[in-house]
Amino acid sequence: MPPRPKVSKEDIIDKAYIIIKEEGIEQLNARSLASQLGCSTQPIFKNFKNMEELKQSTKKKIDEQYDAFILKHIDSNDALFTVASAYIHFASEEKHLFGALFVHPLIESRNVSEVLTSSWNLETIANCQKQYALSRKQAEDLYRDVRFYSHGIAAQIYAGTIILSKGEIEELVRNAIDRFK
Repeated sequence: MPPRPKVSKEDIIDKAYIIIKEEGIEQLNARSLASQLGCSTQPIFKNFKNMEELKQSTKKKIDEQYDAFILKHIDSNDALFTVASAYIHFASEEKHLFGALFVHPLIESRNVSEVLTSSWNLETIANCQKQYALSRKQAEDLYRDVRFYSHGIAAQIYAGTIILSKGEIEELVRNAIDRFK
């Protein structure tokens, strides 16, 4: 009998990530993952206590990809516009990863205050304050409104209910910033 191939925790996360990226988080389950790995489900549950723990570990890898995507597009001189536009483009270019991060329950619920005080949003809010000569409260309100407006567009792109060109996306975001500030 040939020896069983060793399947590491990283192998499992990498394959789970690929399944989510290519097919969507709805398609990730222990059987499909084991089949893709060429093993039984035993290595999965040896490394993770349940599928929820595996999904949370895989979410970290998706977060890294999302952060890299945003960083590639961000211009610190126009952070709100470039972050909001990149967010929408991520929904278009990485549909299943967007869905896993921002539509399906891989993320915990947060209130608006928690969104505004998240460390990764503070720099963009500070940039809004400076770029548009706003008070802190006005910058937070602008960020909040543009963020949720952008999410609406991104969610429609994710759902396939709207098709927008890059120019149309950028025009919508620019108009929203102008109207909200």
